[in-house]
Amino acid sequence: MKKYKTTKLFFTLGFLLLFISCESNEEDLKTRVRVRDFTKAELINLHGESDKSWKLTEIILPERFIDHPASINNACVADDTYTFSHPTWELYESIEEVKIELGDTRCFETYSEAESFEGKLLYKPYNLNGVDVFRVEFFLNECSIANNVPVGTTTRCDESRYRLVELTADRMVFSNATFIGDQTFGYVFEKI
Repeated sequence: MKKYKTTKLFFTLGFLLLFISCESNEEDLKTRVRVRDFTKAELINLHGESDKSWKLTEIILPERFIDHPASINNACVADDTYTFSHPTWELYESIEEVKIELGDTRCFETYSEAESFEGKLLYKPYNLNGVDVFRVEFFLNECSIANNVPVGTTTRCDESRYRLVELTADRMVFSNATFIGDQTFGYVFEKI
């Protein structure tokens, strides 16, 4: 009988601890801000009604990838310029090219002779509770190009795709976050 009471006591304590931790998680969820999509008026901050140029100021990566030679990093993109254009179709899904001007600092210089970057924005309009909004996704294709003897020229490309999660007139973030500030991968841009 004593063993039964002890076991019952442990299960009760375990259940109470589980209940308390769930309550704490619910409070955290209430204070966190969920990522949302943007209206046409808000997207003016992104493209400035025609074209707007930005600097890629931060690459968001897990710690283990930060100094990897195959990963782009903050130092190599600091002198690059990204120009985002107004979408050509405002009521329909559209893909817009992002003009990228690479600076002098290369990202893959330790193992390649050249590199290329291509960017695109995908605008997906939809109606949310009577308001027209756009889900915006940024695609970045980064390639390293090496001349490997005797094989010849080899190109290695990686493509990332992140949703627009934060946007002001001076800053925007594309990331994999569900809640603001919760990203593990992404890009932070600042207005030039």
